Amino acid sequence: MAGFAGASSSQQQHLQNPNPPLPQHQQQRTKRVAFSEIPDKRTMYEDIQDPNSKGHRSCRCFTCCAWICISVTAFLIIIFVLGFVAVGILRSSLPHINVLKVHSSNISISESSRQKFLTMEISVKLEFENENDKMSLNYEKLRVEIKAENVRIGHTAIPGFFQRSGNETKIDVNTTTTNTRIDDANAEILKLRYRQKAMLVDLFMTGDVGFSFGGLKIKGLPFEVNCQKVNEAYIKSDDPPKCYTKLLSFRGL
Repeated sequence: MAGFAGASSSQQQHLQNPNPPLPQHQQQRTKRVAFSEIPDKRTMYEDIQDPNSKGHRSCRCFTCCAWICISVTAFLIIIFVLGFVAVGILRSSLPHINVLKVHSSNISISESSRQKFLTMEISVKLEFENENDKMSLNYEKLRVEIKAENVRIGHTAIPGFFQRSGNETKIDVNTTTTNTRIDDANAEILKLRYRQKAMLVDLFMTGDVGFSFGGLKIKGLPFEVNCQKVNEAYIKSDDPPKCYTKLLSFRGL
């Protein structure tokens, strides 16, 4: 009966105190949270929404700079693409240049003090074909250099000229070298090629070309012309040697 009495007393204490105190070792592990440590939600919201706060201004500045960079980059890309397309159109509008004739004459090799000196003339006839339907071409500041068997014969200037669309223009280029020092090997090659009438000639031309299309005019774009290893003996009228043209070349003579 004493046991039942003790159990009854324990049950009564439990009913009177439904939340008994925790043991001491569990009380040490329990964290006490004070309501004062929890920030006020209203205060946090007001800080974030404050347009005059330093963080908000920094965010706006960063966004503005980002949009400026994107706009400038897009503008530069557009300009680059348009420029690339324009240059491609102008390059396709350059003339086709053919070599119609090469003639070497008056070659003379003299010797003095065991040194040899060359006197020689080279003439070249070129044909400019403007195959554009509506675009005219204007040539200025033309200068030509001619080599025979890799020996520089001379350079000269050519008067500028205007060429309408669908037009063919022929020009003569004459260069002369007088008493130019030359080594023995090149002297022998030039004399042999001259006797065979098979001189290998290189022509290099620089100048400015302008384009006219309706009311649009583009002036002074540098270009160059290369006619390489043209054999004097193998020039056919129905299939003349072709020269290579290049726009926006800044090589000079």
